[in-house]
Amino acid sequence: QSGELKTPSNLGTPTCSSFAPPQEVSPSHALVGLSTGKIIIYKRSDMSVQHILPGHDEKGVNCVAVHPSGKMALSGGRDGKICLWDLMRGRLAFVNKIKNPSKGRKATINHIVWSGDGQRYAYCTHEGNIQAREMETGQTLLDIDMHPGGRANQIAFIGGDDGIFLAAACNDGGLPVFAVGSVDEEDEEEGTRRAIMAIEPVEGVATAGDERFKCIQSIPGGSGFLVVTANSGGIISVVDLEGAAQMMLSDDNEDGDGSDDNDSKDSDDNSDSDDEEVAAEILESVRIGTGARITCISAWSYTEPLVETEGENIEEEIEEKIEANESNAEDEDEGETETLPFSKKRKTREDHAVQPGPEEIELDEEALEKARALVSQAKKRQKRKKKKGKKDNQ
Repeated sequence: QSGELKTPSNLGTPTCSSFAPPQEVSPSHALVGLSTGKIIIYKRSDMSVQHILPGHDEKGVNCVAVHPSGKMALSGGRDGKICLWDLMRGRLAFVNKIKNPSKGRKATINHIVWSGDGQRYAYCTHEGNIQAREMETGQTLLDIDMHPGGRANQIAFIGGDDGIFLAAACNDGGLPVFAVGSVDEEDEEEGTRRAIMAIEPVEGVATAGDERFKCIQSIPGGSGFLVVTANSGGIISVVDLEGAAQMMLSDDNEDGDGSDDNDSKDSDDNSDSDDEEVAAEILESVRIGTGARITCISAWSYTEPLVETEGENIEEEIEEKIEANESNAEDEDEGETETLPFSKKRKTREDHAVQPGPEEIELDEEALEKARALVSQAKKRQKRKKKKGKKDNQ
């Protein structure tokens, strides 16, 4: 625990928070959104208040998202506003008012996220609208209206830092994945697939109950398609959505190739392999307590040191040892050729035993075999990793 703070009672209760910069191991500041519509910026070293940012009305702040650079942030509230904050100067830079389809009411911003490179941002509303926009130009890249029962509670960019796909955790238990790009119909080919339902919603009931997805967050690193989800039943899951993206990309390729009757026959022959494709693969799931309702999550990832590195170091040491033995053996052979120039007698390893120097590694036969086995395992892992990388690139 690096610190603890208590929000002043006159400023309301905390409703959301984020660190700045968000990707740093030791961020310098923390932003806390409050029920009174204000945002407090704390200095993390001593938890002192640096700024109090008023921008939303008394209905409160629903979400805060700090830019990857840590220099600006977006916030959304129940007042239908998305505020852009200049964190370097501690002041409001821009306000975007989101329209509500229902006249006389203000839209409620449920969640806001940045892409990994900070070039795009996306938000979802309580009324069911999901939009993604280009930061520099303001161009709309995605604009989807979900039905009220299937509104998105949270969203997450997947597919790498570019944010080429967007996943949504919906209130009806569904988990759709959208392709993020220009929505200009002139630039879009006919039949282009822009979305796929990775996890189907619950049918036949007014509400999904415990199956409602409340939270979703992308996991940095890896393939770029891993997300963590949480639902109303207290279940947290790690889900791989790469299959959904592959399905959309494969559909685009088939549309562009101009399929004919032969292609349809081939597709029928390969129906078995197509059935094996899964849009969403649940890797791990765990229930928290007795199934308490989860309202927010925060996830991070840690990459262990690659085994191949250790194997490569051992391999280099073995090669150096072998080269040293060979060079010493050649020196002794040259010394013998001076007295016995025509001798073809082979020298055994025992005849050419080399005493290890103070900086050399001494390996007996058993240790040498273990080292070689480790190198072999490392090479096999590296080959599997290369094959997996080729599949990902395809």
